[in-house]
Amino acid sequence: MTAKRGKFAPAVTLIEVIAAVSISTIVILGSSFLFVASSNQINLRERYRAASRLASQKLEELKAGRYDDIATGEVNDSVSLEDSSYSRSTITEDLGLYKKVTVTVNWGAGVKQRNVSLATLVAPK
Repeated sequence: MTAKRGKFAPAVTLIEVIAAVSISTIVILGSSFLFVASSNQINLRERYRAASRLASQKLEELKAGRYDDIATGEVNDSVSLEDSSYSRSTITEDLGLYKKVTVTVNWGAGVKQRNVSLATLVAPK
């Protein structure tokens, strides 16, 4: 027994094709959105890592020097690293027996401004 094709058989196939194309489009758009979002997160994490490295370098530089050479107050400088520009602020407070050093690294502008801040206590050697 052979099945009879009805009058609307080609229309059902066209609806199936439209549904398949629609589903494929949604999947492709979702995948591309996920790719862009994850690329942005990777870029942001790389900048956080670079800023942390710059702050850590400054703290290690100060700790490696003489205790008496660490001046109290605030020092600002700009640093370029990995095709990005960062501003670094070093604030030193004299606490008597120790000096508290806080290094803050900023990048970005406006709403997308980010920063990393590290602090340590430095004692005389």
